[in-house]
Amino acid sequence: FFAEKKQLDTIAPFIPVKTPKLSPKIYDLVLNHLIHTDPKALLKYLHVWPVGIYSMNNIISAVIDRLNQKLTVHSPDLMRALGSLYMMGKHFEKAVQVYLQLRSTEVFDHVRKLDLFNFVKGYVVQMMQLNQEKTVDLFMENIHRFTVREVVDQLEECPEYLHVFLHNLFKRNPHIGADFHNRQVELYAEFEPALLLNFLQKSNFYELEEALKLCQKRKMYKEMVFIMRRMGSTADALMIIIHRLQDVKQAIEFVENSNDEELWEVLIKHSLESKLFLSDLLGHVGNHYVDSLKLVTQIPEQKEIPKLKDKILNIFTDKMLQISVQEGCLAILENDCTSLNDQVVELNTKGTNVTNHSVCFVCDRYVLSQQRPHGLHVFGDGRVAHKECYEKHQAERKYLEAEKELEGEGGVDEGSNGGDDQQRGVRSSVRRRIGQQIRTASPAAMR
Repeated sequence: FFAEKKQLDTIAPFIPVKTPKLSPKIYDLVLNHLIHTDPKALLKYLHVWPVGIYSMNNIISAVIDRLNQKLTVHSPDLMRALGSLYMMGKHFEKAVQVYLQLRSTEVFDHVRKLDLFNFVKGYVVQMMQLNQEKTVDLFMENIHRFTVREVVDQLEECPEYLHVFLHNLFKRNPHIGADFHNRQVELYAEFEPALLLNFLQKSNFYELEEALKLCQKRKMYKEMVFIMRRMGSTADALMIIIHRLQDVKQAIEFVENSNDEELWEVLIKHSLESKLFLSDLLGHVGNHYVDSLKLVTQIPEQKEIPKLKDKILNIFTDKMLQISVQEGCLAILENDCTSLNDQVVELNTKGTNVTNHSVCFVCDRYVLSQQRPHGLHVFGDGRVAHKECYEKHQAERKYLEAEKELEGEGGVDEGSNGGDDQQRGVRSSVRRRIGQQIRTASPAAMR
């Protein structure tokens, strides 16, 4: 009756969905009616009604048939309904395609909530068109679930998107996209030239020659200076600074950091050719460790230089300040050395505390026991020994050293006829004499 009167949307809020549960045909009938009359209401009931009470495949087919009629008014709502149906039916890849076609940022929420990254990593271009920042964040969060090559191949036809992706990848880990650093040099030069120098300084995975050609073509002089210096062409790099950048301070710092005397000669020579450059050079040399005398003496006598007197005075003032600072540092160093030397002397002359618990390092007995009252030997490293123990220890060491020396001397002749009784007698005599010294050195210890 209500279907015949086209009033199904009127009774839809009152149709039971739990107790009692009606036939699926009834719910399909209502939803099919809403597909043609009120797609917004359709979307509402799809979210309210339980999934199992209607035939999902039939409703999906009905929505697709309606969309194929190329409607303009209700198409977005029907597309949202189709996306919801796919999500509820776990057809995730189809759902992702629908949301991307709708240009809906809901896709990012669904991907994170249901872990659908594997279904979207093949649609990088569409996602970048939807929201670059969210797409980059999503891929950076799942950086171990795709290869850089997969993304680069998709974005190659969209170089600006490719630049955004590779730039953020480089910020996260400079080594992951190393195979594409040559491409990145081109992308930085095209889309963000101000960031190219920083990239060149931090990467070691691009071809210097190709990068230099690109910078020369685009007249990127600061980048050319860096690349030439890395290639070892310091003289050419200095010429760029002098003639193209015309930056005196950078030229001085470049020569200082290069630690090459020939570059000073080049800098001075080319400075003499330009009155303004020479004037600026004189204004900066005082703040750097430059051979000012070499520079001043090479200035032609008749050459006019603006404010030369003031610049010469500034050079002298700066040099005097440098000398003062060096003298102050030297005085501090001398004071520190003196203080440390006094500490060493104090430590070396400081007495060693011997207590009832101090042990003789020779016999391992307490050094202050009543049985051995005959003096002590105390050393700077804290060791303590009874006098007789130490003397015996020293005598035994001498005996062993003499024994080794005699064995070394006799070892040469043992296999020959030269090893006679006289040599053996000498060694025996030496042993008896050393043994007698040991016994006489410490009678108490022998007892």
